[in-house]
Amino acid sequence: MSSKLIALLLPALLLGPAALVQAHPAHQHDKAPKAEQHNHDHDHKHAHDHDHDDMTQLGAHVHGAATLTLVLEGNELQLALQSAAYNIVGFEHAPSNNEQRQEIALALDNLAQATWLTLSRDAHCEVQSADANTDLTEPGYTGHGDFYANISLLCQNPARLQQLELGLFSLTPALEKVEVQWVINGRQGAATATLNNNSIRF
Repeated sequence: MSSKLIALLLPALLLGPAALVQAHPAHQHDKAPKAEQHNHDHDHKHAHDHDHDDMTQLGAHVHGAATLTLVLEGNELQLALQSAAYNIVGFEHAPSNNEQRQEIALALDNLAQATWLTLSRDAHCEVQSADANTDLTEPGYTGHGDFYANISLLCQNPARLQQLELGLFSLTPALEKVEVQWVINGRQGAATATLNNNSIRF
């Protein structure tokens, strides 16, 4: 199952069929709620010209927060992370110098390594593939961008998958919380991970 499909289907799985109509692909990050306020001292300002107010919680662009979805089918586990770029590198404009380009490259490398998450050892899950990307390096990018990470794992004992620990907070100081949603072993749920409580039980 692709990460985009996960992003589209998970709200429907969690909230019911009506939510599928409002589900957006992960990269449509420019449709955040108009009520969202950005009060930061960084060196750029947002032009909020949003066309829609129907953004679901999944994929919302919020400073200090990220979303992580997990879907387990058989012994295949797919994870998809989305975070406002400010949380990851401290800015959201296109890189303007080598230092910023290096910061982005390092962040992408850290996300793609998938060392920022730990799953139940008894489940014996191994990373099969992982990648990360960001809007900041896309041609024609104008601001208000995100970082994305997509990780595919194979679990030898998926029935033992009961816990997730997130180490993202040590990598990204501006990140305050991660909204985690999952469909695992026929069960579904949601929880919030923070720096002081970074363990999620399924």
